[in-house]
Parts: sequence; C-alpha cells; structure tokens
Amino acid sequence: MNHLNIIATITVKPEYYAAFQPILKKLVEESRKEAGCIHYELNQSISNPNVYVVIETWASQAAIDSHNATPHFVEFATFAKDHVDGLDICVAKPVNF
Repeated sequence: MNHLNIIATITVKPEYYAAFQPILKKLVEESRKEAGCIHYELNQSISNPNVYVVIETWASQAAIDSHNATPHFVEFATFAKDHVDGLDICVAKPVNF
C-alpha cells in the first residue's frame, strides 16, 4: 500500500481555545467520512492543552488534495491562519523493509 501519513502539530492561541473546539470537532468528524481517509486521529498534549497533534493516514496524494479542498478543511485553515501560534505539518511515507 502506498498510503501517506500526515502529522500536524497545531498550537492554538490560548484566547481562541474555546472558539477552536467546534471547528476541530467538525474537522475530525467530516474528515473521517472522506473516501480516501484511512485514519484520522486528534490528540491533545498532556503538558499544554493548547497543543494538538493530528495523525492522519490517506490513501494517496490525490486523497490529500481532495481533503484540502473540502469545506471543513477550508474552514479550519481559514480560522487557523490568525488564531494559532504555530502549525507544523509533516507528510511522510511508510518505510517498508
């Protein structure tokens, strides 16, 4: 399988924490329904509740491209633009020995 993984670390500005919750909830729920989504998991840092780590597995780059164009992702990305202190995204492929 040639799937791709995305590991995204999002640091929400503390003053927007509450406002971000419904956006994150919708992002997770709707992303899991997408045809190319194999796995979509939202994690929250134990030491800093403003830090989220999203671990995603997608069937292909085309599935990621489709995901990035969905209304729920666009809503998240638009909100995140001005309301996060940091956003780090790593796209990775499995290593098969």
